[in-house]
Amino acid sequence: MSKENLEQTNQVAELSLLLAVALDSGLSLVGALHETFSSAKGLVAQKFHRLLASLELGGNLYDELTTLRSQAGSSALADLVIKLQVSLQFGSPLSEQLVAFAKSLRQHISQVQLTQASKRENLMLMPLVFLILPVTVLFAVFPAIQYLNLPY
Repeated sequence: MSKENLEQTNQVAELSLLLAVALDSGLSLVGALHETFSSAKGLVAQKFHRLLASLELGGNLYDELTTLRSQAGSSALADLVIKLQVSLQFGSPLSEQLVAFAKSLRQHISQVQLTQASKRENLMLMPLVFLILPVTVLFAVFPAIQYLNLPY
């Protein structure tokens, strides 16, 4: 997973949690979207800014979410949009789903970061094995060899 994709996933997790809080406070979905994304910054927030602008011009929320999902591809943003669409279509409780979704994304991010760290750990051992350890062995062995070569 690339750094940009990881950053976008982190943004989606944070913004979905903020959206869940806005929905818990009693706002409608459009009001919660406006409150959450009106002051947010980042790539994900920019996409939702476009969605909010389309809604202000008279667009349909479900259709605008479909357009956003097609632009997002297969990412965490697309999963968030699917959850919003399912909630619109079937009336499912969105707040609890968004909190669980944010928790799931954060666990995925930590798993990816742990995997990347384990790969880098092996790379960090290379200078130790090929540079520091041989020099240390030479410092330990060289005086002993010199001592053996002394004429007694």
